Amino acid sequence: MKNIFALFILLVLGSTFILHSCKREDKAIPVAIYNYSFSNECNVPSEVNFENLSIDAEIYRWNFGDNSPIVYEKNPRHVYQNEGVYNVELTAYGNGGMHVEVKVIYIVSSPIITFSANDTIINVNDTVRFTATALSGVLPSAWYWNFGDDSISHEQNPIHTYNLPGLYNVTLTAVNACGSSYIEKKKHITVNSLGSAPTPDFVANTTNITTGQFVNFSDLTINNPTNWNWTFTGAVTANSTIQNPINIQYNIPGDYSVTLTASNIQGSNSITKTQYIHVLNAAPTKVFIKKITIKQMQFPPIAPYIANPYYKITDFSSTVYLDGQSQIIYNISQSNLPISYLISNFQIPTINHIYKIEIWDKKMMPPPPTYVQTGFVQFNIYNFTYGGTTYPTIINVVQSPFNIELELLWQ
Repeated sequence: MKNIFALFILLVLGSTFILHSCKREDKAIPVAIYNYSFSNECNVPSEVNFENLSIDAEIYRWNFGDNSPIVYEKNPRHVYQNEGVYNVELTAYGNGGMHVEVKVIYIVSSPIITFSANDTIINVNDTVRFTATALSGVLPSAWYWNFGDDSISHEQNPIHTYNLPGLYNVTLTAVNACGSSYIEKKKHITVNSLGSAPTPDFVANTTNITTGQFVNFSDLTINNPTNWNWTFTGAVTANSTIQNPINIQYNIPGDYSVTLTASNIQGSNSITKTQYIHVLNAAPTKVFIKKITIKQMQFPPIAPYIANPYYKITDFSSTVYLDGQSQIIYNISQSNLPISYLISNFQIPTINHIYKIEIWDKKMMPPPPTYVQTGFVQFNIYNFTYGGTTYPTIINVVQSPFNIELELLWQ
């Protein structure tokens, strides 16, 4: 009887174990979710911060879509080196399986563009095909063309017909979420009128040069010229008969005129641009102060209203380069201005640097003499040159209450 009861208990327990072992435990399937933000939007390289919001996941696999290595992190940061459109894939793994989320990220900066035309010299009623090119990785979202004849287009690659003769500027503006880009080509399209004598025009690649430099000329004549006759006053090569002369050299300083005569079977016309090319001496490397003239200064507020001024030239850090005390001019009143100091060619050590001219007064009364700085003017000689081509011999430095004129020698 005991053996039968034990067998019964064993069968019940075994059945319970088998039923429990066969019962399936449900596992939650992960859900991949993420957001992203830019540390430096509209700049390239661009850093992107990823915020992982996945559910029921333990392992995270990131593919940033730019052929960079796979990353296993929860909230990574990634730097995109180039503009582009990238598919970013997050794979979330958990006990219940895996899930993938893919988002598209645009890495862009302000657009960089250029454009071209299939033909830049046409006749009236001919068409031109324009092609816009983005020099960055992502195309702009909007285009705006102005063809110079009061016509516009919003196509990327428009075709335009010119109905009147002339020279036309063409502009293109491109826009994206980060900004815009603008490019203009002046006198880019030449539209000729059939059966007319040429209307000449031209442009130089530069009009301000120093001696020994070269200038290139481009013909802008309309109405189908067949012959060109150039005159370059003051140049080494005085004449040319080619359409676009290059390497025209000028060796003597001065302002020179250029004349172009263009002709075809219908006749000829000429244009002269007077004082068109400005030739200066070769860029100097040294500058000297020859004379300092005080045109306006501050005088003692009480009688006898006279001063005994002298100057010092110092650099901005107050290192004295020239002490002018030996050139005191005594007993100066307002009616004596301007007064001048002749200098034995004091060289400014560095052209692009700030210097000061300090004005001092040697007070004679009461004895003994005392020396009082009445003020200063500061200047940078470089700021008085223009584009590295103009080197003035006289400059005025005005800084209340002083007006001081410097006579310079460039070498």
